Amino acid sequence: MSLTFFWFVAATIIGMLDLYFVNILFLIISASCFIAGFSSLFFTSVFVQLAILILSSGLFYAILLTVNSLDRNEVPASERLKRQIGKKVVVHEWMDNRFAKVQFDGKVWEAEIAYTSGESLTPGQYKIWKILPNRLVLIRA
Repeated sequence: MSLTFFWFVAATIIGMLDLYFVNILFLIISASCFIAGFSSLFFTSVFVQLAILILSSGLFYAILLTVNSLDRNEVPASERLKRQIGKKVVVHEWMDNRFAKVQFDGKVWEAEIAYTSGESLTPGQYKIWKILPNRLVLIRA
């Protein structure tokens, strides 16, 4: 009965560590200690209990990896931004250095004109030609 008590105390302490560190691996080990403690009521061999601890930890971890990989169906940010090429934005005012501030994707971006043929830049709608990490490159719509 003392080994059963050990497993349940270990499960409780490791579960508290999970609450403090917020690490899912502590929760997996805690659940495995609980299962090993429950199995100690039926199996007296320490080796069998340790095998159950290791196997249940591995099983929980494999389930966690499987669930995590199924959740990865979302599109990366770079792909989402590539889909925005060709969309239109409104430029309200151009600065002297061919740059402007535009509202895009819920944020204020710095934008520049891709090329000019010598004419002055006028406010209005422009298409996104390229997305750089820190600014948008626009062409006339």
